[in-house]
Amino acid sequence: MNNEQETMNYGMTSCARFPLLLKAMNSSMLVSAHNLDCLFVISSDGDDLRVEHVRLQQLLGIALSDDQQRLSLAAYHQIWDYRRITEQSGDASSANAFSGHDSLYFPCGSITTGHLNTHDLAWGKEGLFLVNTRFNCVARAVYGKSFEFVWKPPFISELVAEDRCHLNGLAMKDGVPAYVSYFSGTDQHYGWREGSSFQGAVMRIGDNQIVADGLSLPHSPRIHNGYLYFCESGTGRLWRCKENSLPASRSDLELVAELNGFTRGLRLVGDMAFIGLSVVRPAKDGLKRHVDMPLLHMQTSLASGVIVIDLRDGSEIARLTFSGALNQIYDVELLFGSAAPRFVEIQSDEITEIFAL
Repeated sequence: MNNEQETMNYGMTSCARFPLLLKAMNSSMLVSAHNLDCLFVISSDGDDLRVEHVRLQQLLGIALSDDQQRLSLAAYHQIWDYRRITEQSGDASSANAFSGHDSLYFPCGSITTGHLNTHDLAWGKEGLFLVNTRFNCVARAVYGKSFEFVWKPPFISELVAEDRCHLNGLAMKDGVPAYVSYFSGTDQHYGWREGSSFQGAVMRIGDNQIVADGLSLPHSPRIHNGYLYFCESGTGRLWRCKENSLPASRSDLELVAELNGFTRGLRLVGDMAFIGLSVVRPAKDGLKRHVDMPLLHMQTSLASGVIVIDLRDGSEIARLTFSGALNQIYDVELLFGSAAPRFVEIQSDEITEIFAL
């Protein structure tokens, strides 16, 4: 997409390689933008990008099952569940259901959780796991309940809706929750808002061991090819460490990339990392906090978008840049084997005439 397109007060431009990369992968990309209440669906025809959006209130985490047949989205007080249907499967009864698209994502239900401030989501062996930021715990999404408790950090003394440590990121391993990221090891209401930005950590769930600390506002831990990766958002960095070397001192961490944006949202595939970038936003309550965050003192302007990095040498492969109001990215995901997906809007009229059989 060579010319900036303005819709909903946002713009989107890409380098020439970005649409070529998606086309070569036969994939599409999902990006959650919580400040715009949108899921952006970005695909390619080889020369240009196609962009559609689905409106979902305060959207944060995105989770795909391993077979890519179930998609879950954390939107304010609900978890929305979508099913993937293809024309070949014959599971949609409307003749116009696909309209030139190669797959259809159909909203088939939701769980009302109340406002848990759910951040990361992940499908595992025992269902859908969520980071329940407001209650400082990892939980399971269960129909008929707001959540089912799974685990909390050992420094959290009680299960209360106080967002004490700002638990946010979740890494899965072998289908079970393995690592989490949080901003500060505090046990007071909104305690993470006080003091330095460098109080963050990544913790291993199995033994409650802190494996990396002294981090500036970490997000998006992921396990990939024997490494633990995570974003140190306040510095714009992506780090990794061999999992068998954990816990890691600062000298054990390997810097993969340092970028000009708040790194949050990470999808790893092969030798590539798709990384979400955001600008630093003012606190909603108007108060100043984390004034020592390195990104606040960068001489270059901060960018928002998605950058693709070569994990072998940290070089940039491709970049998608956002502008205007599209400046707060939470999660990035890839739909494999779907170069032109269609998402059915929950509130649209067309949903009344599409039937998943």
